[in-house]
Amino acid sequence: MSVNKKVFFFIHAEDLMSRCLWRKKGRKFNYDIWSAQHISSLTVKLLIVIVFCNLLVAGCGLEEYYVVEAPDRVLKQPDKDTAYDSRYFSFTTNETRNAGISSSFYFMGTAVYYKIFNNFSSADSIFNDVSNANTSDTYSAAINRLTNTYSFQPLGIDADTVPEVLIPSIGSDRDVFIRLTNYGDEADFRARIEIAGSETDVPKRSIPMSGGKRYSFDFGRTGTYDVVPVSGASGTDVDYNHSSSGFPAGYADKYFVDMYAVGVGRDTTYTKYYSKVLYLGRVSIDASDKNN
Repeated sequence: MSVNKKVFFFIHAEDLMSRCLWRKKGRKFNYDIWSAQHISSLTVKLLIVIVFCNLLVAGCGLEEYYVVEAPDRVLKQPDKDTAYDSRYFSFTTNETRNAGISSSFYFMGTAVYYKIFNNFSSADSIFNDVSNANTSDTYSAAINRLTNTYSFQPLGIDADTVPEVLIPSIGSDRDVFIRLTNYGDEADFRARIEIAGSETDVPKRSIPMSGGKRYSFDFGRTGTYDVVPVSGASGTDVDYNHSSSGFPAGYADKYFVDMYAVGVGRDTTYTKYYSKVLYLGRVSIDASDKNN
């Protein structure tokens, strides 16, 4: 992992340049030779500049910018028409290349962000914009678009608080499996998060209810937490993008969830650094069917 260190010194060189005389005679170039007095004066000035630079570096330190590498391997990327048995997300974390960036930098792990839509045209538009931002030299440009412009939310779990990173780093790359919804009652198709083959949590929306419980992605079922996203006069759920055009033709009562993964770290001042984002895909959730 690279650490870019930039130090800028501005030295006024006009006086020095004025001492160098360049004269052209015919086809030959003659150069005036500096006198010992000029050389001595220049040496003193250079020494002063060097001392000043050393004091500047010692007093202020070097400007450091840490580059966090994104997770970049998708194992399963569903789309809106993927069959129920394959409606899950899977990718590999990028912990190995983010380990040991610097003694003053801590790689926290991998966060996962999501957004719910009732129309995939809206999701497509955002996908294109974020993909464009992801090509920027500014690594955090895409995650800023996701969170600040489009209000993507960190994926929740059954906990009082939503974790800063869904997969805390242990320094080695691991495969991650995320199924948002319970499809039928079969164990193989239950909602869950698996890390390196071990089940860790059940994915939830980031919106909390009383008692710290969170809404599920099982839209349209009869459970207390299985409610559809809300949009109306009282407001719209922060994790929901509601299109006034309604559900697309042929997709009645179907919601769509887009997800992204991003690497997260911090320095000793707790300033956060983000990688570029990895698009994990899109799943549809049928709110009119228990086997959604």
